[in-house]
Amino acid sequence: MGENMEFRDNLRILAEAIERESVLIHRSALIDGYKELFKLNAIGVGKFVKKAAELGGKKGAITLKERYEVATDKLSEALDLLTIIAESSRLITFMETSLDKMEIYIEGSILVEAIPESKKPVCEPMAGFFSGFLTELLQTKYNVTEISCQAQGHEKCIFRIKKEAPK
Repeated sequence: MGENMEFRDNLRILAEAIERESVLIHRSALIDGYKELFKLNAIGVGKFVKKAAELGGKKGAITLKERYEVATDKLSEALDLLTIIAESSRLITFMETSLDKMEIYIEGSILVEAIPESKKPVCEPMAGFFSGFLTELLQTKYNVTEISCQAQGHEKCIFRIKKEAPK
């Protein structure tokens, strides 16, 4: 119990560290850039963007482990960390998770701000980041996919978490 309490106590400190580590990116430039990238999605650019975001998630987890000595083997704690990172980054407004359903719920995604209406989900790059982060932090392969998006008219963006079977 003491270890879990210490983990939770460190989340606030971690959020401050994430804000210090993050690069300041002009919000409107990021939105405009994603709008242009999304136009290229028809020629398969989306897969590359998701892969790049996945590498970013892995790098974030490596930084937490190496620089801040964060370690966990619990999906619940990894999701708590991911929530802090996502909300501290200011790239989303709100995030919650469900271990029972193996889902992540997001509101106020900057990617939806860039592409407010779409037939397909627009936040797959976040799914890539989540996959990379969880896989690296927990040393188990996780695949995260966006199954519904606010850009499609849904109340929240919903991401499904799937733990891959070991090979």
